[in-house]
Amino acid sequence: MELRSFFEQEVKPALGCTEPGAVALAAANAARALLCPVQSIRLRLSANIFKNGIAVGIPGTRGLRGNLLAAALGSLCGNPARGLLVLEHVPEEAVKMARTMVEGGLVTQEVVPDVPSVFVEAFLSGGGHTSSAVISGRHDRVVEVRSDGEVIRRLLEADTNLQGRPAYIEELANQDMEGLWALAGSIDADVERFLLEGVRMNRDVADQGLESPWGLGVGFSLAKAGGDILYRIKAIAGAAADVRMDGGPWPVMSSAGSGNHGITAILPVAVAAEEWCKTPRELAEALALSHLVTGLIKAHTGRLTPTCGCVIAAGAGAAAGIVRLGGGTPPQAERAVASLVSSLLGVLCDGAKGSCALKVSAGAGEAYLAARMALEGRGVSDRQGVILPGLGETARAVAEISRHGMAAVDATVLRLLEETEGASRP
Repeated sequence: MELRSFFEQEVKPALGCTEPGAVALAAANAARALLCPVQSIRLRLSANIFKNGIAVGIPGTRGLRGNLLAAALGSLCGNPARGLLVLEHVPEEAVKMARTMVEGGLVTQEVVPDVPSVFVEAFLSGGGHTSSAVISGRHDRVVEVRSDGEVIRRLLEADTNLQGRPAYIEELANQDMEGLWALAGSIDADVERFLLEGVRMNRDVADQGLESPWGLGVGFSLAKAGGDILYRIKAIAGAAADVRMDGGPWPVMSSAGSGNHGITAILPVAVAAEEWCKTPRELAEALALSHLVTGLIKAHTGRLTPTCGCVIAAGAGAAAGIVRLGGGTPPQAERAVASLVSSLLGVLCDGAKGSCALKVSAGAGEAYLAARMALEGRGVSDRQGVILPGLGETARAVAEISRHGMAAVDATVLRLLEETEGASRP
């Protein structure tokens, strides 16, 4: 498996929630292809992009929220070359113009069926001209751009299958814990530095939420309560998610296409390394394992799911990483993953918003507890309900529950959100 490709594509900085980020990126690409200033925008979104973009803060807007605003800002001031950092610079004048467009009904959205879980199509018009851009498969994967109906850019990737899954994801899905453990120990110095930069980036964001209450103030409240390493892990992870969900203007290092996944996969491991006085190399290898386990579970479940990947997939990754830090073994890491999933399987995703910080904090804390149990020889070691201790069996069970068992739940969540948001369906 090509590790460099995995870390370059699956672990990268992201500003704000990645779902409205993908909407802004599509709009920014379409705006570059429009021959006149934008006058109106029409969005076609997958259910998951719609769901996760309704109530989450947009960076640089002082608390404004939603996919419609993200699209307007992307078209007015987005930099498509920056990928998921597309809204890195948002002038006040652009915010005013975007609000005017949205409030004037010039930006609309509809949920479309039978598309990948990550799907955005942005149609722009202005001055008698039109343009469009499509993102599909991954949040920053622009597959087509049109200007006045003519294709000016189309993605042809030899290393992906028809669903846009890179070859390394297919390889990752078939790995076992022993294989991931060995891969984590083989990272080179460049990857090591990059992974440690992710710790700095996410900890800087967490510090903002520890110093003052952002969003729900989950991390701020937990930090005031004091406590041991478990409380610190929950507070630091919760604080980072507080800031991110409230539209804080700082990027986080993501994992598997999600900033909150990155927070959960990175910060519990980093806090444990600090507590246990581990070396930078030991921390980097544990982080590599955390990202790899997170990626393996997401390879089975899909990019966006009815269940909360921040606590289940990234929590499982963090549990495995903490086991490695604690001097554990691959079987113990598998046991920690199975214990984590047994605890949190069924936590649903009802869209990105401030209360995600509660889930991130819970997932981070459970990751530590699952790892401690495994290191002490306890935890899930045989069948417990639908969960088996093997990593592959656990990942497949999560995928089955998420894709099939939770499908009706996801449809109900979407219906309730549509009733309040007013999205149309074709």
